[in-house]
Amino acid sequence: MCRQVISEEALERVLPLLKRPEAPEVRAMGTIERLWGVIRRPALTYRDIAQRPDGAGPFMIIMMNALLLMGFFLAISSHLTVVVVTNVTSGATATVSILDTTDAGMYYATALASIVSNIMIGMIYLIVGTLFAHIAFKVAGGTGRMTKTLSVVGYSMMPVLLFRVIGFFVLLAVLPTYDIGPGAVLPNVVASIYGSDVWLILDYMTTASFVWVGFLLTFGIREAHDTSTVWAFLIALTCMIVLGWTFWQAH
Repeated sequence: MCRQVISEEALERVLPLLKRPEAPEVRAMGTIERLWGVIRRPALTYRDIAQRPDGAGPFMIIMMNALLLMGFFLAISSHLTVVVVTNVTSGATATVSILDTTDAGMYYATALASIVSNIMIGMIYLIVGTLFAHIAFKVAGGTGRMTKTLSVVGYSMMPVLLFRVIGFFVLLAVLPTYDIGPGAVLPNVVASIYGSDVWLILDYMTTASFVWVGFLLTFGIREAHDTSTVWAFLIALTCMIVLGWTFWQAH
């Protein structure tokens, strides 16, 4: 018991931001305030989430993530080019984005349809992540309900969302154009896009966001499941290792 107290105090000296807020109770926060609060004031915000867990915030994050992924698809599509005839009489041609042609409707329809599938994938990840984290919390002696775990895990994904917003603009600015005219082999074009340096940059950005997620999970685990800072940190670290490993295995 003494060793645990000493190690907890040592960790909190090294990471002062992890110290518990002094106020035992905070005023009720709205969903939007919580989304911003986990970034600005994680200790107080997660205490509020632990007292009043909700699923609205995590679902909003899943929705915004689906919209961002739709934006990624359209950003990539905007860099696919074809040659079109601009003047039938003179035979003049121009290289334009596929989104500026008559085939653009198919790409926009695909982008809209991807929202539903990305929401479903996001929900699956949230449920699986919640189950994994909740088991880890219980093994560590946590006392919170699964609804608290779901709320904590969901809100902790905010850094991934923020990094993807930045990644969207990086993709727009850095991704080169690809000709998908009659002579192009589409599988090779797709392989070139996902094997490009810009995509590797996005992967590293996502991995960096996982570190931030782990930092936030430390607050959430501690407040929602009444564990020590040391245990919360170790569980969060384990979750992030599994998340990072799964992410890179999927690549």
